[in-house]
Amino acid sequence: MENYKKYIERNDLKNATHLEVSVSYRKVGVTYSNGKTMPRGYYLTITPVTQTEKFVSFTMFTGQSYFLFETKRFSVKQFAKAIEMSKDYEEELITVVVAKNKVA
Repeated sequence: MENYKKYIERNDLKNATHLEVSVSYRKVGVTYSNGKTMPRGYYLTITPVTQTEKFVSFTMFTGQSYFLFETKRFSVKQFAKAIEMSKDYEEELITVVVAKNKVA
């Protein structure tokens, strides 16, 4: 399975140097925070991370995910559609994540 990732450098986050923006396909699963089942499909995820030469580290539960659309299985064509679609929601989700993780 493919995974699309890009990093945006930020200097206004506590305990992070970048935002990781990723689009990925997820199979059905249970979320740990509320125990609900997530639908199978494509998700946009924004996570504050600290990036060094060799490692990327993050703190759990500081990011945010947005469900793009449901699909039964992964396909390259649908993945390309998800990446295009994610651009419509990226700025809105970045605003939410930055507000949650801003330096006091």
